[in-house]
Amino acid sequence: MRTSWMRAGMALGIAALALILLAMGTAWAAGGGSSGLAAVVSGWVGGDTIVPMNHGNQGQGQSGTSIEAHKTAEGFWTHVITYDWSITKTVSPDDLTLALGESGEVTYWITATRHVAAEVETAGVRGTICVTNTGAVTTTGLAITDVVEVKTGSGQPQPFITVTVNVSAKPVLNPGETYCYPYQIPFKPSSGVHQYRNHAIVTILNHSGHLGEPFGPEPKADFSLPEHPITVTIDASATVTDTEHCPSGFTCTPSETGPWTFHDSDTVSFHKTITNEAVCDATSVLHNIATLTESDTHETRTAEAVVHLTAPPCPVAGGCVLTQGFWKTHPDAWPEGHHPNDLFFSSGKTWMEVLWTAPRGDAYYILAHQYIAAALNAAADASMPDEVQDAFEDATAWFETHSPGVHASSSDGQTAIHLAEILAAFNEGRMGVPHCEGVEAGPANPPKRGSQRPETPPGLENRPESPPGQEHRPSTPPGQGKGKGK
Repeated sequence: MRTSWMRAGMALGIAALALILLAMGTAWAAGGGSSGLAAVVSGWVGGDTIVPMNHGNQGQGQSGTSIEAHKTAEGFWTHVITYDWSITKTVSPDDLTLALGESGEVTYWITATRHVAAEVETAGVRGTICVTNTGAVTTTGLAITDVVEVKTGSGQPQPFITVTVNVSAKPVLNPGETYCYPYQIPFKPSSGVHQYRNHAIVTILNHSGHLGEPFGPEPKADFSLPEHPITVTIDASATVTDTEHCPSGFTCTPSETGPWTFHDSDTVSFHKTITNEAVCDATSVLHNIATLTESDTHETRTAEAVVHLTAPPCPVAGGCVLTQGFWKTHPDAWPEGHHPNDLFFSSGKTWMEVLWTAPRGDAYYILAHQYIAAALNAAADASMPDEVQDAFEDATAWFETHSPGVHASSSDGQTAIHLAEILAAFNEGRMGVPHCEGVEAGPANPPKRGSQRPETPPGLENRPESPPGQEHRPSTPPGQGKGKGK
């Protein structure tokens, strides 16, 4: 009986062992490997957990990566002075009245003022921590902790300050990628300590062999602080530029244009000439804006000075004009200072004789007729516009170098014709000065007696019968003292 029970027990044991082996094979085939086996074994009543052998985390090595890190460390001790600036601008006078063609001058003052905005003394360490992904998988969970350590005597460096370095600029490194993370750690120098060490702890969460745990290199670098603080200034200087907005119709000419550089509080001044070129009966404003730019932060300040400009009404051209036809038939109406018997330049004729000389294609007489009429109109208080005045002066110079006999088609003749056209427009009331109303010009030719032209034009009956240039003509015509030319 006992033997039967023993045989039955052995049979049951063999069956149980077979079931266990079958379960082990199923677990292994299911991919559980040794872990699956441990799970099965640990679930066996009365059994102990069997921890599988670790063969170097081969599975983890296949999905992880690796990193390298290098760091720099430079101690600093600075005395930082930060300056701030202000600017003002004034002008005198700030109001000018300028008639057309007039100029005036104003003076500007620009004052830049510098003052200390902040003064701070700071010590610490700064540098970069460069990390390279040397593996084939993108990093995860990158973190950098930086520790300032103090070295005293021959002992080991001891932690002094611990900070976390900001890695948000590049939180993930691709395979083969390198990035340098800057850091700066201010601290109050430890008394009696001149040697320091900076210790960086660079970790990722997917380092080969350490998946799921922070792991990585720990580069170190020694540094020391300067013996004395180094002075650093911010915005110690400033530059000022000046921009003007000269109103239309005026010209603005400054004696200086800048820019000016200030290294301390100071004042600069300059003059400006303002000319009214084309404005009548109007008011304008000249804006001048000075802009100060600080040297380091490039912050700006502005100041403005304003000049009010007043242009009074422009004078209306005075008097009225008459044509050369009137003047040659009304010698008694010639204004004071001009006489019909005056010699006309080098023509050998008087003014009146020139007026009664038919041009017949001679540019000299074409211009002379209009020149004489313009001169008499101006002497009779008719205002010459600028263009007419310029043409009159050019004609005066032309007569001083020419004599009768200039063909109208020649180069000199064309110059004379052009000037004659401008003077004729003035004499005929087409240049802004009106023609005199109610005044009739005489006939274009002297009145005839029968069929013969009289020897003496109207109004000149009292002249001697001898023609000009003969023995009865005075050596110096009336009104020609000191070489009068017209």
